[in-house]
Amino acid sequence: MIWKKISVLIPSTLNEEIISDTFMKIGAQGTEIIDDDNNDVKTKINSYFDEDSYRPELVTELRKEIDDLSNYGFNVDGVEIQESSVDESSWENEWKQYYHPVHISHYLTVVPNWVDYQPENKDEHLIVMDPGKSFGTGTHPTTFSCMQALEMILGNAESLYDVGTGSGILSIQARQLGVKNIQAFDLAPEAVEAAKENIKLNPGCEDIEVFENSLLDGVDGKVDVIVANILADVIQQFIPDIESHLNSKGFVILSGIINEKEKLITDQMNEHGFSAIEVLHLKGWSTMICKRTKDIEEQDGAILR
Repeated sequence: MIWKKISVLIPSTLNEEIISDTFMKIGAQGTEIIDDDNNDVKTKINSYFDEDSYRPELVTELRKEIDDLSNYGFNVDGVEIQESSVDESSWENEWKQYYHPVHISHYLTVVPNWVDYQPENKDEHLIVMDPGKSFGTGTHPTTFSCMQALEMILGNAESLYDVGTGSGILSIQARQLGVKNIQAFDLAPEAVEAAKENIKLNPGCEDIEVFENSLLDGVDGKVDVIVANILADVIQQFIPDIESHLNSKGFVILSGIINEKEKLITDQMNEHGFSAIEVLHLKGWSTMICKRTKDIEEQDGAILR
């Protein structure tokens, strides 16, 4: 089979996750993110389309989505789009070479499903993923930081909402760390399917529920932890719903926030009665661990567990 490969080359002023999101909007089922040898280009983001999913107008649609990013304050000058064809065997070898086991911490490693990896210590948990299915395999700063944040706060938590689940990796991690009741949500049907497939790869995760849904619209109930690894502009729409979905003394983890928009999110969270007790910074992105301000004050400080 011949696959169509669409590549977006971005300068150092733009982050790769933003482009991955635009790919998903035009129907891509996954992306690969690689460094480029060109000194003027920071990263190349590729996506592959088979005969059934490829349409000649995809490049035009992708260009429109990228140009629209300027309306949200992103500088898209210098972004290039390329198109080429590859046969199936070349495609499989090409993208698989960029994925390797990722050590999130001493206790957690993300492993591509084709790699025969043996834990390096007896306490190490493995998350098995198919990186070709969807974005969010532990390699991007936002996913990496979210996973570290979850490891910091998951102690006695019994329930969790994973908003914008993508590949399902955060839900799988939460189960590995002992959370019993987990529901995951994503607006993209491709992401929902990818999350379900990745959940099947991880024993003990079979009962994690995944729904096609916009944020927490129409969702009833409260949980101990809400995690949302989505872009800042979407988080702004989501913040007003947090209070009604979070148990007493619950945690909120927000990521996908470029450093420049951290204060914007912090101020809006404060307006709704929440404060950040820890903020992780990695490669231009912010991940916020938040609680209700009154809970922090009652506990006399930023108690993570």
